[in-house]
Amino acid sequence: MLTELIQAATIIDSVVSERMKVYEASFKFEVKNAPEYGYFLDIINSVSQRDKIKIVLQDETEQVYDFSLGNEEDYKGFINDTLEDEIINVKVKIDKEVVNNHFSIYAFDEFVKDILSLSLEEVMIAFSNLLKQSSNYLVFDVYSPVAMFATKTMFFVPNGNGMVNTEFNRKRRMEECREVSYFYNFDIFEVLPDDFKITIDYENNPLREVFQKIMVLLSISFIATSSTISNSQLKGIINGQRTMEYCCNISELPDNKILYSIYNWIYTDGNPIDKAIIVRNVISLHCKYVSITEIDEKVMASIQSNYNLYLKENVKAYLELKNKVAEFISDTVSRTGEYATGLLDKFKSNIIAIFGFLFTVILANIVSNQPLDNLFTKEITIIVECVLLGSFVYLIICYCQSRYEIKKVWDSYEQLKLNYKDILTDEDLSEIFGNDEMLEKMKSSIRKSEKIYLSLWIIFLLGSIIVVESLSVCPVYPNILKTLEYISELALRFSIKK
Repeated sequence: MLTELIQAATIIDSVVSERMKVYEASFKFEVKNAPEYGYFLDIINSVSQRDKIKIVLQDETEQVYDFSLGNEEDYKGFINDTLEDEIINVKVKIDKEVVNNHFSIYAFDEFVKDILSLSLEEVMIAFSNLLKQSSNYLVFDVYSPVAMFATKTMFFVPNGNGMVNTEFNRKRRMEECREVSYFYNFDIFEVLPDDFKITIDYENNPLREVFQKIMVLLSISFIATSSTISNSQLKGIINGQRTMEYCCNISELPDNKILYSIYNWIYTDGNPIDKAIIVRNVISLHCKYVSITEIDEKVMASIQSNYNLYLKENVKAYLELKNKVAEFISDTVSRTGEYATGLLDKFKSNIIAIFGFLFTVILANIVSNQPLDNLFTKEITIIVECVLLGSFVYLIICYCQSRYEIKKVWDSYEQLKLNYKDILTDEDLSEIFGNDEMLEKMKSSIRKSEKIYLSLWIIFLLGSIIVVESLSVCPVYPNILKTLEYISELALRFSIKK
């Protein structure tokens, strides 16, 4: 570790800084505490051979000794020619280069501090310049303690960690991006969202936030039809089913991973031009009232659904499909509601029929010479109770019919979901069908309605039988009242025990 080597001697006022391509350190020592020549030789040998190091010593009389021009005898002569109470200034400078896809970082904390002091545009330019000198990826050999982290194309690893392989084809992805989208600043910011997509991370990574912002920024740029970065703003146009313009403040970009997912989906497998057209159609409609940075999972689901339809040669059908499904769901809800209330309608019709029959009986008795107190003779009692029994049978038939009709509606609902499972994604189906919440609410409402209507119907029939038996001059079931009272008492006791 370079810093530890420097600190190995008796030095004062040490200062270390590291920019993207330059490492600099300065310190002082008293002549009486002058390090051995081997101390500086160890510093030189600790630096990668691909980098150029320069160490210059200067005394208070401005006499200079350059390690690149002298040897050990010259160094000893320089020290001996300097007064014992003088202070010697030392400056170390390392010019770093990219060689065989490797690049050095000697003081990671200082390197990070420099990056964080730059604007996003400057950070992109700095990494762009490095990546231009590599083929498909870049390994940062870190000579100070660091936890490994990596993106798809850049790997920050401890020095000597070995070769890093990546299957990502950066060159081909750049060519596809140029074909699909016009990013005005691409020659300046020759970087991709993948260069900043962190795939291996560690806790409290100081570069995470700036990398994520650049990833979002570039994802938007390569999703759009055209875009440009100017005055710390990203401006662009998306030409879809409607033309949409956007303008984002670069420093305020949110961490929206969906944007990278959409970008990556466009350029992974399939024809990126066709997929970009679908993406722009969906986004142009979705972002009519919201910002492009607020895109969520629903947009991604809609994009994939559109693409599935496109693969089935049915590109125009998506919006019509959603409308048809919505209409069907609405129709299903109204039909099931009608089936439930149909039970009530049949109950009302049944009551009218029964009362019509009774009215006919009473009217017949009024016309005849038979007194009204003998209205329910044995024959009439039997007929009326047969009518009430028929009403009960009719109740069972109506209930079974209602359940059958409702079941057919539920089955058609499930069949519709099954039919569109190959066309729509699970997320899209869940969104369109509302997670079946409307269906469950309707089922619950129907069950309550059926219980109420059936209870009313049965109570009416039981009450009618009791009234007829009470008024009959010759009851068919003389002990029916006692039996009903006994059953009611047992039911009451049972409910109390529970």
